[in-house]
Order: sequence, then structure tokens, then C-alpha cells
Amino acid sequence: GDLIMKTIDKNTVAQDEIQIRQLTKKWADVWSPKDKTFTGEGFEKIFATGENEILVFDNFGDSVVVLRSLQEYLNTWVPVMQNFSYWEIEIEDNLEISVDGDLAVTTFSWVGGGKSKDGEDVKVRQYGTHTWKRLNHEWRLVHEHLTVG
Repeated sequence: GDLIMKTIDKNTVAQDEIQIRQLTKKWADVWSPKDKTFTGEGFEKIFATGENEILVFDNFGDSVVVLRSLQEYLNTWVPVMQNFSYWEIEIEDNLEISVDGDLAVTTFSWVGGGKSKDGEDVKVRQYGTHTWKRLNHEWRLVHEHLTVG
């Protein structure tokens, strides 16, 4: 019986990893409006919302932004992103996923950037850690920590 349980566990973890990989890709896609306006639309299917509060640490300029809800996240980033006429990021080839029951952690870096409305080229690389939690049978992002590298 033990072997069967182990196999089932392995399959579940594999499925979880696939889902989290897809959600991470979707996160990067939402962060890549290209020449469209950044709205953050789609984050509501990625981040935990409502009573499952999120916690985000992001270093931006010289300060660390601490955000506690998806609404705060959008209120912070939508105005910032209005300064860009083009923006696109991609996850580098170093996405690591660890799943343990209903919690998972991903580490990664992304590269990208774009063009400011003043015509300036902007290049950025950030290192990220995401903590995911299974809520109502769906993986949701509950913690994000990004730091410029």
C-alpha cells in the first residue's frame, strides 16, 4: 500500500507543479502588456483575494513597498506602469518549484523592461520568491517578494 500512496503523491505533486508553472507563466503574461495599457487584469485568478490576504514586498527605487491586498497591488502598480509605452518580462530558465501539501514555494528571476513614455529604454532583472497556497482546491499566490538583481 505504501508504494501506491507514494506513486499517488508523486503524481499529485507533478500535477501541482504543472499548475504552478502555468500560473507563474500567467503572472509574467499579466506583467507583459507590451504596447497595451497595464491593467493587472488576470491577477484575480492568480493572487489570493478576499479574506485570504496577500503580503507583497517589492523593492522599488530606494524603498520597499509592502502591499496587503490585490487592490493595493493594483493601486500601486497601475499608476507606475502608466509611465511606460511598452513593457514585457519573461521568467528566466531557473524556475524552481517545491510543493509540500497545500503550500508551495517558487523561486525565479525575470528579465525584461520596455520603453518609458519619454522614449527611454528600461532594462530590469528581478529575483522573485512566490509562496502559493491551495485554497478551495486551487493554487493561489499569497506572498510575493521581488528584489532587483
